[in-house]
Amino acid sequence: MGTAYLVGAGPGDPKLITRRGEELLRRADVVLHDALVDQELLALASPHAEIIDVGRRAGETRWLTQERINRLLVQLARRHRVVVRLKGGDPLVFGRGGEEALALKQAGIPFEIVPGVTAGVGALAYAGIPLTHRGVAATVAFVTAHDRVESVDKELWRHLAELGGTVVVYMGAGRIREVTDRLVRLGRSADTPAAVVESGTLPRQRVVLGTLGDVADRSGERSGPALIVVGEVARFGEQIDWLQRGPLVGRSVLVARARPQRSWIAGRLRELGASVVEFPTIRAHAGPDADAVPEAVARQGGRGAVVFTGAAAVAASTRALRRGGLDARALAGLQLVAIGRETIAALRRAGLRRDVALRSYLPIRVTAVLTRALGPLDGLPVLLVRDGEEPSALAAGLTAAGARVAQLQVANRTIDGRGCRHIERLIAARQLDAVVLPSSSAAEALVSGGLSLPSGLRVFAIGPATAATAARLGLPTARVPQSSGADGLIADVLGVLTTTAVVAPPRASASSD
Repeated sequence: MGTAYLVGAGPGDPKLITRRGEELLRRADVVLHDALVDQELLALASPHAEIIDVGRRAGETRWLTQERINRLLVQLARRHRVVVRLKGGDPLVFGRGGEEALALKQAGIPFEIVPGVTAGVGALAYAGIPLTHRGVAATVAFVTAHDRVESVDKELWRHLAELGGTVVVYMGAGRIREVTDRLVRLGRSADTPAAVVESGTLPRQRVVLGTLGDVADRSGERSGPALIVVGEVARFGEQIDWLQRGPLVGRSVLVARARPQRSWIAGRLRELGASVVEFPTIRAHAGPDADAVPEAVARQGGRGAVVFTGAAAVAASTRALRRGGLDARALAGLQLVAIGRETIAALRRAGLRRDVALRSYLPIRVTAVLTRALGPLDGLPVLLVRDGEEPSALAAGLTAAGARVAQLQVANRTIDGRGCRHIERLIAARQLDAVVLPSSSAAEALVSGGLSLPSGLRVFAIGPATAATAARLGLPTARVPQSSGADGLIADVLGVLTTTAVVAPPRASASSD
């Protein structure tokens, strides 16, 4: 028998999960998750973990009732060591975590509850709306718009109308008018400040400010989960509007990847405001030559260069040196070469100085830069440390330039396409604006992950070779930026996606027309 963990995923932004929650995700044998859990969190799970979607989505038939989820949780905990039930927000705030905990207790299953940031706290903080404020609001009520007990329901809402203070209504996206009309009918002034916070803490967050009498009209069409906030504190939404919104806010972009590290391109798009999904998840494992690193470094004799072609290659190499009882001094006299932004960052994290840094993997470019930095490559020993199985064109280029090249494959990469269904939902709902291909291998990984793209979808490739690979794989015709490299790719995506307006503005204020 194992242990079940009821883990709060937080209000939406994957960075808001607790350290304990992240630790358990990495250890989990099975993860049962809600519909609103971000795919970036699921990517933290082991490639061997079973991922079970038990969430409910609009327009889809729910295949599991709460009672069935309870039974499934018990059954899985009897067969696996670590079972994580990943729930949006906090498990015990309108998350039915109490019901699941009772079911586990009655079945004799050990369990732990890991709190999370509930949406009524996290989403309002991102909207600049304090729950309490001295001299303005000293009480807070959390309530769901989906209470089905009529006698309790009537008295509750009458009390809320008379209470004053702050009222936060969960699960109110489809019931904004019903909620606001009811509060006015039961005595709350129609002039009471109110707000609707949609998709709180996410890049597509939208905040509508108004009053109890007009916020339903102001909010218009909605495409995500929403909270309704009623009370004087809603006035602060304009004054404490701290969230930075880039030019790509409201846009959703898929960045294909072929390496386990987070893409610099994906990070830059997030900084510009886009909602980014990285697919597929790439896992790094020890490669066949990992244990050969100490001997290969010793054969260099303190002369020549070590070329790292990925962050996983750096990590695997440093681990192999430690296993061999060595440290950074074993690399003394060698020129350390990092190719790619992630590799450069990995060397920095490992505390190793890099002598040559390149962002391009093109053999002709690497050879030219090494020649300038090291002098003629004729007879120079070069150890090429790779993190993938593909044959290295770089090795051939360096050999042609006269270098004596030895290669080590210190890490393997496997493709985890478990997020494919999520992307397909985005495409079906027309919520995916673009696909970015940072390399030919990323395009190949995208297809290997099982994803098929419709012909009308915008696709951006980092260069002509990647665009040609995309065409060979049957992907939609890809744009190629005028300026090569990652910066040119980002500029091209920005230029295209900002030429058409986002359907819903990020924030509408009470003073707007």
